Amino acid sequence: MTQTSKCIVLILILAIFTPIGQLGANSFQRMGDVLQFAIPVYAFGLSRGEEGYEGTKQFIYSLAASQLSVHVLKETTCQKRPNYQEGDKKRSFPSGHTSSAFSGASFIHRRYGFEQAMVPYGLAIATGISRVQAKKHHVRDVIVGAVISCLWTWCFVEKKTNIVVDTNGESAKVAYEVNF
Repeated sequence: MTQTSKCIVLILILAIFTPIGQLGANSFQRMGDVLQFAIPVYAFGLSRGEEGYEGTKQFIYSLAASQLSVHVLKETTCQKRPNYQEGDKKRSFPSGHTSSAFSGASFIHRRYGFEQAMVPYGLAIATGISRVQAKKHHVRDVIVGAVISCLWTWCFVEKKTNIVVDTNGESAKVAYEVNF
């Protein structure tokens, strides 16, 4: 089992069994609470596995821009949550949980390729669904949160390029391998 596979299995186990002993809609909501952090932490860990800090810097910039955008929109639009009660703060639009989860998933996609990002995207979608099911967000809040993160990722993150050198006798060929 590869290191990536081990990390994905660990995230799934944490998501499924957090908190242990609670079943139903509440644990699905808690899973979303965990995944909003677990997916970006996994993405950060992948970036730290690279030589140098370029991927890590790109991840931090895209995540920071995404979260700043979300919080500015929450404060300026003042949208009511589906479960709004008098006295609650009006901060439904857009979804911060979904934005955070999609920041990690879209970073992995952009930097390392779609195959590496399929499971994180699935978990990010589950995070968004958990927010709607918990009546913390409308569907539009979740969609816009995801779109904001993906847009910032595509602005800040470059595809990782590996340089493969093949030496054959006296000649050397340099091939660029780009993952998408």
